[in-house]
Amino acid sequence: MSPRKTTQVISLDSTLPVGGSNRESMRRPLLGRGLVRQSRIAGILFTLPATLVFLVVLTYPIFQNVRTTFYSVSLMTGQSKFIGFDNIVQILEDQELAKSVSHTIVWTVASLVGQIGLGLIAALLIDKPWRGMRFLRTLFLIPYVVPVIASALLWQWMLDGHYGIVTEPLHSLGLVSEGMSPLGQESTSLAAAILINIWRGFPFAMLVFWAAMQTIDQGQYEAASLDGAGPWRSFISITMPNLMPAVVALIALRGIWTLMYFELIWLTTQGGPMGSSQTVAVYLYKVTMGEFQLGYGAAIATVTGLSLLVMIGVIMLFRRWWRNR
Repeated sequence: MSPRKTTQVISLDSTLPVGGSNRESMRRPLLGRGLVRQSRIAGILFTLPATLVFLVVLTYPIFQNVRTTFYSVSLMTGQSKFIGFDNIVQILEDQELAKSVSHTIVWTVASLVGQIGLGLIAALLIDKPWRGMRFLRTLFLIPYVVPVIASALLWQWMLDGHYGIVTEPLHSLGLVSEGMSPLGQESTSLAAAILINIWRGFPFAMLVFWAAMQTIDQGQYEAASLDGAGPWRSFISITMPNLMPAVVALIALRGIWTLMYFELIWLTTQGGPMGSSQTVAVYLYKVTMGEFQLGYGAAIATVTGLSLLVMIGVIMLFRRWWRNR
């Protein structure tokens, strides 16, 4: 009898520390959750003032712009008159705006294709461990870091109709009339502006692609080479699928940026000649600051903003579909 009692006492005593440690381990997650919740609340409180200021600064101009859409505003008298949807109806009947919209679509799509395509080629090039790659990377970044006004002046000089170093071969090929600049000819002004925009914007795409390439597992390429896959097959089956999130991000970021890009076109062509390179952003500037039609300009800005929201929604849906594919 006594040995059994002794065994029972020992076994009971041995379970006590174990039970205590289980209670401690159950308390630790609760304490951790409490600290995480407190840190989140503290973070929200710290960022709340800046968030409120940002919302006020962002929301008030948007509200004022939407409100001005339904008014006819006179800068001379400072008076405004409610006209309802007349500005919206004028948008539907404005042929010059329709022409600007078509130019904007061509400008945006061509710039995106050129920047993403050239950026991908440049990223593949600088990713190779060749000699002089550091210098080449720096050289490729120059167009992006040069101020836009300096870029515009540089290209205006190179595309001058009389002494431009780029225009002379175009004259010889008959692509540009003698003594004319590609920026001053109706048939080539938009194309010239697009090429300048591609030159200036491709380094950003290059950096995005190059950063994405660093995250690709090199073991995939080794396995593909063992299976007999060549460089082109590896690029199609490994590189491009891993770069698709970067492509979608570039389409979203650069697409919105290019769609409303104003400075480069205004500095190079001002939308001319005869509106041949006029985009919505340039037309909006002319209507608002040139003709002082604030109500009509606000209506154009409102419709353009709604179109951008729709485009962002489509891109987000496509991105979600791509992830769940």
